[in-house]
Amino acid sequence: MIPWIISPYSFDGSVVRFEKLVSVLKKRGLKSALLADRNFHAAVKFNTIMREHGLIPVHGLWWKDRVFIARNRREYDLLVRFYNGEKVNVDELPSFKTEELVPVRYLEAEEKAASLFMRKIFGLDEDIRGFPEKCEDVSEIVKAEPYDLRVEQKFPDPPENWYRNLRERASRMGEKYLERLERELETIEKKGFSSYIYLVEEIVKTARKLGIKVGPGRGSAVGSLVVFLCGITEIDPLKHDLLFERFINEERIEPPDIDVDVEDRRRKELLKELSKRFYVYQVSTFGNLAERSLKNLIGSTSRRMYEILYGLPHHPSVHAAGVVISERPLPIPFRLEEEIPVTDYDMYDLDRIGVVKIDILGLKTLSFVKDFNRKTFDYSDEKTYHIISKGKTLGVFQLEGLQARRLCRKISPGNLEELSVLLALNRPGPLKSGIDSMYVSSKSVPESLKKLFPETRGVVIYQEQIMNLAMLAGLSGAEADVLRRAIAKKEKEKMEPLLERLKEGLVEKGVEDVDLILKILLNFSSYAFNKSHSVAYAHLSFQTAYLKVHFFEEFFKRYFEYNIGDSEKVFLAVQELRSEGYEVFPPNVNVSGKYPVFRENKVYLPLTAVKGVGESMVEEIEKNRPIDSVRRLQEVRGIPRNVLENMISAGAFDELYESRAQAFEELNRKVDSDILKIRELFGEKIEQKSGVKPADLCELEEKSLGFPLTPQKDVPTGLFGNIADVFTYGRVLPVLVKKISENVITDGVSACRVKEKIPEGLHLALLSPLHRVLRVWPFDENTRFVYRVNHPVKLEKAGKYEITEILKNGQLKRYEGYRPSGDEYRYRILR
Repeated sequence: MIPWIISPYSFDGSVVRFEKLVSVLKKRGLKSALLADRNFHAAVKFNTIMREHGLIPVHGLWWKDRVFIARNRREYDLLVRFYNGEKVNVDELPSFKTEELVPVRYLEAEEKAASLFMRKIFGLDEDIRGFPEKCEDVSEIVKAEPYDLRVEQKFPDPPENWYRNLRERASRMGEKYLERLERELETIEKKGFSSYIYLVEEIVKTARKLGIKVGPGRGSAVGSLVVFLCGITEIDPLKHDLLFERFINEERIEPPDIDVDVEDRRRKELLKELSKRFYVYQVSTFGNLAERSLKNLIGSTSRRMYEILYGLPHHPSVHAAGVVISERPLPIPFRLEEEIPVTDYDMYDLDRIGVVKIDILGLKTLSFVKDFNRKTFDYSDEKTYHIISKGKTLGVFQLEGLQARRLCRKISPGNLEELSVLLALNRPGPLKSGIDSMYVSSKSVPESLKKLFPETRGVVIYQEQIMNLAMLAGLSGAEADVLRRAIAKKEKEKMEPLLERLKEGLVEKGVEDVDLILKILLNFSSYAFNKSHSVAYAHLSFQTAYLKVHFFEEFFKRYFEYNIGDSEKVFLAVQELRSEGYEVFPPNVNVSGKYPVFRENKVYLPLTAVKGVGESMVEEIEKNRPIDSVRRLQEVRGIPRNVLENMISAGAFDELYESRAQAFEELNRKVDSDILKIRELFGEKIEQKSGVKPADLCELEEKSLGFPLTPQKDVPTGLFGNIADVFTYGRVLPVLVKKISENVITDGVSACRVKEKIPEGLHLALLSPLHRVLRVWPFDENTRFVYRVNHPVKLEKAGKYEITEILKNGQLKRYEGYRPSGDEYRYRILR
């Protein structure tokens, strides 16, 4: 009796884990096992773990009602070719009918329930079996031997003039560039990485020939002059003091990693073009059963079942970025998706068999920037840095989050170098450790560190700073990178001898406070970030902010286009427009299209903001303009009634009717009452809108737009902050508000939903951009909000009833109508 292992990667209910399988085999005295899935997703994992434990992995393929077996590498490759759709003869291979084998989907009796549970999820029957008590050794029966699954990937060799062209470009830039180039090329050639870099250069050239926008670079590759001269990156590494050794050095075993960003909408086009010249494969990835999905599936009743199922693959997918490229076809299993092969192996398996993947990432930001057709940017533009420093960063690359906005205000970058620091610090680790505060107020930073790291005010922020310090102490670039990684990973054996040499070298150089420097290095270096990546992405952050400042209306047209399906982002855009003094109106059936329409200080939201309205429907509406009634639009083909209801709710017909109630009445008159009853029977409740109160508008808008839009005008304005500024700057501000309906408030200009209930009448609310009311006070004409700070701060114009008090040298100064521009203050209420 031969056990036939089916892995979870067949997606039919198996819960077999290979680690446990090894243990079971050894207990039974077996030296081999047969794995035969409907695919090869698990083949490398199985091969690796079995051989690590001195066992023989026997590979097979479950094909219809037979299981074919590969006894050696030649037969495995034949089986792979058959699986890939080639016309090959597999009859020479040993095979069994499925009923001749014992299909194993679980290993122990306690796992059976979990396997049955998974079978139900996949919609399969409950006929399953575990590992048999009596079984034979499959390798002896079929005479199988262990074999390696490594494959040879062939990159294109650079042409003869490749090196000469690089040297010519470097020499035109100056002697130090030529010296750096020679040093880099020596390492690259010694490590055998020239063909890899040349391949990435060809990828980037192909993209540019197609007119596809490529990013300025990402990751440690930005530190390489060779990569820069090839046109792969756009950042001069010498100008920004970036290190090649962070990218490649003699001690580094793994192959280099050059990731390429391209505009997202044309990534597939690039892959298809590359496929004309190379063999291009996308890479599999798998959705696993994670904690949340498992809790939803099995609840909290079975802890053991949770442990059995946790982390098992649930479905195959395609890696968002990873591709494999070779000049020769690779003998690896794949499936076709949109004419491009997708490897059965995931990225980890590919690495195990010696295949290098390249990440070609589709970046929405690049598509967004390209739409403006701007070739150059003034990276010294003060207006751009001003909005970043205010935290006004909706639509600004990597700086939209609330934590990022607070950091923008705190650091207040005035140039690209400081913007790069901001991006490096905008991560949980540095923020939790307080490195951002050390950078902003460097009083606690020793002078010796300020001399060593002047670009970051003496604070260790970049990995390259650790490496530079090590190289200053006499370590080689390769040793500096080893030290950097060892410190980050807390690898004592590698770290301690290098730290000793670092200490000795710094003392010899006459550096002060060496012990203190090493202590700080050990405490904070695990938070250090890759400067090459940060500098490159700072360019993209700046570009998006620059476009926002100088092409404001076009920026928001594009922002709506790219984010129209995200109602929270549309809401935030509405608030920023109001903060800028624009009056924002609902979509208008005769004015709006797929973009917002700007008319002086008025903005009409796009029709696509209404749920159910797509671009094709907008085109249909535009063809039939002018629209003079709901009835007219109802007669247009392709406009469903529920979409018309959403359009009315959103206010798209406001200019045609005195109220939305009238529009609903006309729509309902047109529908036969029997049809309404039938729709209700099928669970679709139709409300007869005989009258819509002003306070109900927000509820209608939330259903159709995803957020309340129309404010009530009877709230005094200009006394405190406003809703629009809370969400535009991502700040907690005092706002004078009135309740519109349950959990919806207005300040007279905007409206928003909050998580707390507000009493009737006017109230001063401390409003958070997380839609939370943190505190609330009844309002009267004597109410004032006072900010208290004990140090000099930048102030900004605020509401008439906002006051800032600054205590300086024992004296209290009051500034009425101003607030601190930062977020660090105490407050009190005056009545």
